[in-house]
Amino acid sequence: MSGRQAAGHADFVQASIARSDAAHSALVASWRRSLQLHHLDPAERKAPRRLTEVELRQARQRMERMIRAAEGSLNRLYQAVGGVGC
Repeated sequence: MSGRQAAGHADFVQASIARSDAAHSALVASWRRSLQLHHLDPAERKAPRRLTEVELRQARQRMERMIRAAEGSLNRLYQAVGGVGC
């Protein structure tokens, strides 16, 4: 995405949030949560932070009990909606 396209997209996201389109659109609601909860700025153009292999392994180890506890539910959810494409 070029700088001009990115700026236009950021303006569109901000305008959609400002108009309260989140009440009618799951996508705009997601943009709003990203902005409010995670302070993600659609106009910011920095690269995503990527974890090293060691950092990823450490994060997985910290979450291992939760991942194991959720695995069955996530598998059932995937079976229910996994075939539904976007």
